[in-house]
Amino acid sequence: MICCAILAALAALIWWPLRSFRRSTSGPLAWRPHASAPPATPRPPFTLRARLRSFGHACDGLRFLVRSEHNARLHLAASALVVGAGFAFRISLDDWRWTILAIGLVWSAEAFNTAVEQVCDLVSPGTNAHVKAAKDVAAGAVLVSAAVAAAIGMATFLPYLRIAATPTLEGAICKPAEVRSTSASPERLTPSPPRRL
Repeated sequence: MICCAILAALAALIWWPLRSFRRSTSGPLAWRPHASAPPATPRPPFTLRARLRSFGHACDGLRFLVRSEHNARLHLAASALVVGAGFAFRISLDDWRWTILAIGLVWSAEAFNTAVEQVCDLVSPGTNAHVKAAKDVAAGAVLVSAAVAAAIGMATFLPYLRIAATPTLEGAICKPAEVRSTSASPERLTPSPPRRL
């Protein structure tokens, strides 16, 4: 927490003298020839209706993602499988945190990949080396996030699979390790005196 405050203060100290060196305000399309800057419009005031509308747009984007991308459907099936396995193995709260983080990481990367692909297809419908490179980098980000999620999944579920594969004296399967106990009483666990021959 203190580190974040220090970093914010340092960023402000760097930004303050450089504020006079702002980029040209000719518009976001200034790099194109004959581009004109869009007229500045005032920001609308904050309203609850506008926030609800923005949630609606986000849900529309997720619907588009699942309907248009085959990989998103695979991610949806994998997410459902992982959540079902989490309930079946009764994973701990800490493991749920990691699992939810991994699922969110993959879905975020897939959404950004789809957004990059849509913008690239709009800007350059034909074949272009730069567009191909942008799409490949975005797809690589999805691959990295899926690999990290798979590693998190293995680290989370392998101990539970090992416990489930090892039968206990009680025959209970899929219980967390801290709940398991053996049916042997403490008296039976103490060693008996050696017998004389």
